[in-house]
Amino acid sequence: MAAEPSSLEDFRKLPAMRRNWILFWSYIKITSLVIGGGYAIISAAQDDFVTRRRWLTDDDVLEMITITQTVPGILACNSAIYIGWRINGFWGAFFAMVGSILPSLIIIVLIAAGLSSIEHIIDTPAVQGAFKGIIGCIVGMVIVTALKTRRKAVKGIFGWCVALGCFIGMTLSRFHRHC
Repeated sequence: MAAEPSSLEDFRKLPAMRRNWILFWSYIKITSLVIGGGYAIISAAQDDFVTRRRWLTDDDVLEMITITQTVPGILACNSAIYIGWRINGFWGAFFAMVGSILPSLIIIVLIAAGLSSIEHIIDTPAVQGAFKGIIGCIVGMVIVTALKTRRKAVKGIFGWCVALGCFIGMTLSRFHRHC
């Protein structure tokens, strides 16, 4: 197997099918191994494409978060489309999107096919405890992503007031739903 390109310029010199395969396989790995939905996947994609590969910048991720929240659709899929487009155009977006959808599709089909045979396992205290632990990890990943993007997104006293207002509003809304 050929070595991973060390820069975005090197990546763009690869043949088109190799570039598409890298994006597809990257999203297969991210979405099949990361539990927690869109924000957890964005955090993993940021780690992969910004920190490890350096193909995108933190500004790109901030822009991606803004855009993916304003368009309808699944956040993880929208982020895959955005990253694929930024790195490799239309076909990059297509292959990243397919890579982001495929693991969930396979898992959902397998669960639906065997749900009655594993129903008693899901209700055990150990499995329920594992789900609670996963929720804590997801919260941590979302907080880390928020802290990484905070420096770029929140500027000045007005920005801090808006951020604090949003935080309080979301907290009260969440609390109100559970009462």
